[in-house]
Amino acid sequence: MDAVFVARNTAFAMTTGMKTVLLIAAGANQPVSVVEWGISFDGVTATAVPATVELVQKDGTTAGTAGGSPPAIVQVGGRAITVQPTASHNYTAEPTTYTTIEQLYVPQFMGAFVKQYPLGYENDSDLSGGTVRYLGIRANVSANVNALAYIRFSIGG
Repeated sequence: MDAVFVARNTAFAMTTGMKTVLLIAAGANQPVSVVEWGISFDGVTATAVPATVELVQKDGTTAGTAGGSPPAIVQVGGRAITVQPTASHNYTAEPTTYTTIEQLYVPQFMGAFVKQYPLGYENDSDLSGGTVRYLGIRANVSANVNALAYIRFSIGG
């Protein structure tokens, strides 16, 4: 692994229904490997049912509408490499053609989830023209909550 980066969203005021919280698009010459991801909610109602959260992949057939510029992708380890992958977040119109990799429940009442992958078990993208161009996080909430999410990923193999 040559370099490690973190992409994140800004606080996303979610409403009911499945929403894309964060997507990473592979660069032209830099596929990405998700080594860790996480999401948290700031719900205040203890009786709210858990949110459904998914780690997804998609091909980029339909783009959807991202909710503005996400924070910059930050390098957090490895040798200095210019990052080609890009991030988008807090979608107001959903992209389509997702494939769910993992799905789980996370409490909306101050719930948090983090997943780290053992070496060799990371989820990988293709290069920018491939069928797995994007990797991302989606959530389906039943209460109006804010969501924060991040993806820690590597490039360079």
